[in-house]
Amino acid sequence: MALPASGMETDLVRKLERARSQIEQRFLDGGAVLLAVLDVLNKLGGNLEQLTMSLDESAARATASRLVETAEQLSALPSLEGGRQVQRASIEEREKSLDIHIAAMQETLRYLRTFAMTAKIAGAGIPDFAGFAEEIVERIQFGTAEVNQLSVRLTALRSTIAVAAARGSQTLERYQNNIPPIVKNLSRTIEDLNVERRQLAGLAEKVAQMTRKVQTKVATTLSAMQIGDITRQRIEHCQSAFTIADAYFASQEGRTLDGNARQRIALLVARLVFEQLAELTAHFGRDCATVVATIKDLSNDISSLMKLASGIAPEGDGESGIRRLETDIAAARGVVAGIEEMAEEAARLSRETTGTVAELLLGIETIRLVRTDIQYMALNTNLRCSKLGEDGRAINVVTAELRAFSALLDDTAAKILEALKGLEADAARLGEGDHGFGNDSLDGRLAEVLARIREAGDVMDANIASVQATGRDVASTVAAAVGTLDFKTELGDVLADCTEQARLAVGETPTLAGLEAAVAAIGDRIARVYTMNSEREIHGRIFGPGSSAAAAPTANSDDDLFEDALF
Repeated sequence: MALPASGMETDLVRKLERARSQIEQRFLDGGAVLLAVLDVLNKLGGNLEQLTMSLDESAARATASRLVETAEQLSALPSLEGGRQVQRASIEEREKSLDIHIAAMQETLRYLRTFAMTAKIAGAGIPDFAGFAEEIVERIQFGTAEVNQLSVRLTALRSTIAVAAARGSQTLERYQNNIPPIVKNLSRTIEDLNVERRQLAGLAEKVAQMTRKVQTKVATTLSAMQIGDITRQRIEHCQSAFTIADAYFASQEGRTLDGNARQRIALLVARLVFEQLAELTAHFGRDCATVVATIKDLSNDISSLMKLASGIAPEGDGESGIRRLETDIAAARGVVAGIEEMAEEAARLSRETTGTVAELLLGIETIRLVRTDIQYMALNTNLRCSKLGEDGRAINVVTAELRAFSALLDDTAAKILEALKGLEADAARLGEGDHGFGNDSLDGRLAEVLARIREAGDVMDANIASVQATGRDVASTVAAAVGTLDFKTELGDVLADCTEQARLAVGETPTLAGLEAAVAAIGDRIARVYTMNSEREIHGRIFGPGSSAAAAPTANSDDDLFEDALF
């Protein structure tokens, strides 16, 4: 407001204007500081909400369940590889038995060839017999070549099995040494992570609750800053009292007053201003003490909040549970790479063995056909020799032996077929030893889980870092705010000085005889500017109850306004 331009422009009026201006500015600045505190608290609340979302229990449970399932499959690998070793050993034993049978068949074919050559020599003088005997020799030689091929295939299979068995033994030892610790670490870290996640979620909720409490207290303090506006208004009302009195003195009615009348009315207004200033100074000191106490309490709450928030991050340089789990999964993948390779080798050996068995079965069938051809040829030779009489007797003896030994081929072939069926079954069982995930590889599943864990860890670390950084912002902002919000210390002396100046201007209570009209006019005008009951009560004591009672029937006391602001 503008300073009055007439005789009431005193040192008190200038001090009142300075006090009004300082209070207005200081409370505006204080409000801005509290808004800044509220802003960083709101940011902290948002960060805590993001952290809580990153600790989503259902997502964590799904990831942990998938990892537990993978760990269980890892646990089964030593037993699985042990089963493969058994199947390889069985294949090796069957291959050895096949070697014996093939060798027996080769020996039988050598005897058959000897008998065939003997029959050829014995029947050299018989017409057309030489060609027939040569045909028998050729069939035996063909069968010999087939059996030799079977022997070559078995030798290749033996070499493959030997390599696989040697590597399988190393793999089994590696599984037994490495997998149990890995599974144990995974299981323990999963459980630790679940406990840590629950603790962190609970701590985040506590921090969030404390943050909401502090937010409420800051908002309440911000509302309580209305004491500054109340005090400013009451100072303006005191200034208005002087302005209204000066304006009345300058009016036509006021100019009829002599100097003594003016002096008595001025003393009355000075007493009114003093009483108003004395009360607002007392109320300002009392209410500012409440605000300052609230702010100090707020500072304690912030310290508690920061202590809670500091527990969100791992202590010292320790890794969080999710980062330990990430390390354990990466270690598991290093072992699983070898597991996948050995599983593929077992599948390859199964395929090769199955293919070899198929070739052997085809070769055995060919040999059985050769055996049938030889027997028919030998039988035909017997029949022809029977017609030759004494000349065919020697040939008959040889061909009878030929038929008898060719029957051994059938017996040996049956034994080989039985061994081949067992070999085929062992090869099929060897190929069944996958990891139980269908088309998914163990490494693929671990990579998928690792990606989820790493992403969740990155999000959680970022959110924890944000909570920590915002927490530090809250602490520093509040620490700076506490030093700037002690309005009583800074402004209390200013108001006390104004009150003392007003007291010095007050003399004895003047008599108002003959001034009733002037006092009523000035008093009514002053009363109209009031907004609080306490102002009217003081006014009524000085100017009489009539002038203040008619001014504002719905006004509140400044105590009521301040209490509303706080609560």
